Amino acid sequence: MRRGFSLVELTLVLALVGTMMALATPRLWAWRDQWAVERATRDLLVFYDVARYRAIMTSRRLRLEFSSDSLRLIEEGPPERPVLAWAGPTQHGVQLVASRRHIAIGPTGIGWGGANTKIVLRRGAAGDSLTTSRLGRLKRW
Repeated sequence: MRRGFSLVELTLVLALVGTMMALATPRLWAWRDQWAVERATRDLLVFYDVARYRAIMTSRRLRLEFSSDSLRLIEEGPPERPVLAWAGPTQHGVQLVASRRHIAIGPTGIGWGGANTKIVLRRGAAGDSLTTSRLGRLKRW
């Protein structure tokens, strides 16, 4: 009775596993990029909703400032003061490009001067696009 494997059998199995990994690796990287863009998009959507509801609840005009490294919410008025700051999409390795770097939200939740602002999130071959409507809602395309 023979125990173990021969060198030929081990070589064939390792060659087969190596070939399968070589074929699967590019797809894994693409999925990883897509997951990172998805997380960054979700973070941006949640931040926008929090800002919109805060403007409604406090009856104040607020300004959202977008950049790759931070998302900031600032209360407008004579004493302009920061209200909320979150880490930007770069925490996920995602690049943010926006047609406007800030959007104002009025006390009724309607956007001011931010209609058709386009925000593009990209990492590798994966990307996502968000656009603000005339009413100040953030739509995902």
